[in-house]
Amino acid sequence: MDQMEFWISKGCLVSKPDFKDGRSLPERIFLDRNNLVKVSSGETGTTIKWHAFGANWASLFFAKEWLQTFPGPYTLNYYMSGWFSETLADPVDARDRIDQLIAKSDMHLSSRVYIQSFDPKNRALPDNLRLTLEAGKAPADVSVDCSFDVKTGRVKVERIGTNSAIAKLWGLLPVTTPCLSGTSYDKMVSKAYAHVLQSGRPHYDHVYAAMMGADGEVAWIPYQRIVMPLPKVRGRSRMVSVVSEVTPVEIAVV
Repeated sequence: MDQMEFWISKGCLVSKPDFKDGRSLPERIFLDRNNLVKVSSGETGTTIKWHAFGANWASLFFAKEWLQTFPGPYTLNYYMSGWFSETLADPVDARDRIDQLIAKSDMHLSSRVYIQSFDPKNRALPDNLRLTLEAGKAPADVSVDCSFDVKTGRVKVERIGTNSAIAKLWGLLPVTTPCLSGTSYDKMVSKAYAHVLQSGRPHYDHVYAAMMGADGEVAWIPYQRIVMPLPKVRGRSRMVSVVSEVTPVEIAVV
């Protein structure tokens, strides 16, 4: 089955509009300016894509009424201060979720980073996080080491593991979005570092953050992480090692 694309405007199927003056635009801007909903469907499932603040309710109602005629699973890809992506197996659940999102289309998020701590005991952790806790040490290939100045709170990424979550999404250079020091994201996620270095114990939490990707687009990325304290080294800043896994989290942002 070939990939099919459908464009919906004002509750009706339309041809894809031409780019004005011939120049292409990022898809979020193209969808917003033209009040479009895009439906893509193929062997791997169906995706509905839209800008949450667009004048597109009629088109979303049209899309959800026809959703059951397309193969699952169903991915809802919507822009609200960044791209969210949710995948549901059942078309009824997908339709209900679209209704919920329409009702929240005027919602303005108060933060770009949401964090919730949990006790890892009796939880089904991602394998890398579970193995880290069991070993009491973060494997070098999946972890990121950060220095932390306990006086100033300044963080510096010192090493990125080749199979770490950061490496998979942004590469190995410590100059990408999640590695920048002094940002609101950095200040939020590094609060756990002080706690870990003071207590000497691992810290487990869920994070949902809007971050710019290599393509220049902002996406909401859900991940779980374990923060481990590293041994003191005389004359050097304190260090922590972080193991993260991009996976669903128990944080309801929208």
